[in-house]
Amino acid sequence: MNSPESPGTPISRRRALGVIGAGGAGLALAACTNTSDTTSNKTAAPTPKSDFNIATSAAKLPTGNVQLRWIDSGDTKAEFFKAFFSAYQKKHSNIKVDYQGTNWNTLTQEVGLGFRNNTVADVFELPLNVTAAQAVTNGWVGAVDDIVPNWPEVLKRYPPGLFANGINQFNGKTYGMPFSSNGRIGSILLYNSDLTKKAGFDLDKEVLSFDRVRELAKKCTKDGNGKYYGVIFGLTQEGGLSNIVTQFAEMSGVHGGASGAGAVGTNSINWKTGQFNFTHPMVAETVELILAMKSDGSVFPGSASLDQPGARERFPQGVAAMIFQGPWNIDPWTRADPSFPLGVAMPPVANPKDVWPTTHGPGGSDTWYFSAKTKLGPVVADIFSYMSTEDAQLHWADYNGAGGPPAFPAASAKATLDPLNEKALTLANKYTMIAPQPAVRNPDVSKVFQAQKAPQPTFDQTLVGLFTGQIKSSVTKALKGVQDRYEKSLDDGIKLAKSRGAKVSRDDWIFDDWDPKKPYAKLYQK
Repeated sequence: MNSPESPGTPISRRRALGVIGAGGAGLALAACTNTSDTTSNKTAAPTPKSDFNIATSAAKLPTGNVQLRWIDSGDTKAEFFKAFFSAYQKKHSNIKVDYQGTNWNTLTQEVGLGFRNNTVADVFELPLNVTAAQAVTNGWVGAVDDIVPNWPEVLKRYPPGLFANGINQFNGKTYGMPFSSNGRIGSILLYNSDLTKKAGFDLDKEVLSFDRVRELAKKCTKDGNGKYYGVIFGLTQEGGLSNIVTQFAEMSGVHGGASGAGAVGTNSINWKTGQFNFTHPMVAETVELILAMKSDGSVFPGSASLDQPGARERFPQGVAAMIFQGPWNIDPWTRADPSFPLGVAMPPVANPKDVWPTTHGPGGSDTWYFSAKTKLGPVVADIFSYMSTEDAQLHWADYNGAGGPPAFPAASAKATLDPLNEKALTLANKYTMIAPQPAVRNPDVSKVFQAQKAPQPTFDQTLVGLFTGQIKSSVTKALKGVQDRYEKSLDDGIKLAKSRGAKVSRDDWIFDDWDPKKPYAKLYQK
């Protein structure tokens, strides 16, 4: 077992990718961190191949000229879709694809407006403030079963946990296609190794504690003398701060995390108790860390007015030593500038000798839905069918690396990855695992998600308010307010669902046999 201060041997990707996407059972935890020197890039990521072997599905495609509209949140998957849609249009010359790979803020606006005025794209990702249950209840999305030929056979290609009741399956039908696994560290530490080494820190050999990351941010800011800062955030996007806080807190021992993201009642809960985690002392300590770095002057000015894409556009320009975002940034940065001294490391934790895993629910890290009103169901079905093949999944792995691991573990094992992606994926294999999901155990829980109203302000909005000073109360008091709002939201949702005939209670959110250090795989076995 390797200490966090000394180099070790990376675990085999093929060995680790055996259970529930990227969450393996034999995970070395509690300070067994790989810190081998695979971070300083200096070479570009391999150029993905574009030799798509698009199989012919049983879908009856149109013979006339048509145009399919597709919108998602962009990032590295946009490069995949640009290449794939180019190949697809060559194969089907009468089908044009209007692809918009944008960002979450724009997607939320455009898809939300499309729902209201019936102009939504044919295929889309759901806005972060809309759950799958709500989309199904409102009749916004169609069922995959109704359009994909031989759907039961296609479904069997996916590993357990990618499809689950209450997540992307409702009333016996499937809504949404997850082409990628949830097994990734979404707020991993990405750093400029030239700047961190100048500050006297070797992040190839050290997992940062809260005190040490604050010290590093201060030292880099001092060294930068106004030219660069310790850290940059993108806080105008929902989750821009709460995702970071939950990553740090959960890996520091807050079992179940504290993100407040996604469907209310599916995140931020300690599944041993069924209670939300917002008032956990470690959550407050994590928030205080972020506020302390701001108070030190270590945060890039303007972070509160940047969204996530805005922050990641600036980071490779050398404006900050660190950024906490996902590994989907690796390929765009290194392909744009192979000499950029990018490093990848574990997120900071309170005690590097006591590291806990970060959990994720069933489903994928990215899921695409199609409009219930689309007239191009066969085209959507044809694309969904191809995306459910090994050829598509292998190309997906080559384009997305550790940023969006493919849904098929075999494709990830075969992918050709550069050392940075390899390290990010190794960390994900070691420190991510699937958690319980009450809707899978009791289908009536999904009726609670349909009935719930999201609390306002959200956890993320509260954190941003503390960061900007718009919220004047103490961190502890603000988090108590979040806890109360989320508990009430869940209780009210349960009450309303029960009035509609659902057989459900808060006990459905308790899993006595859950071990936070092990994947809760049995719930998702076929």
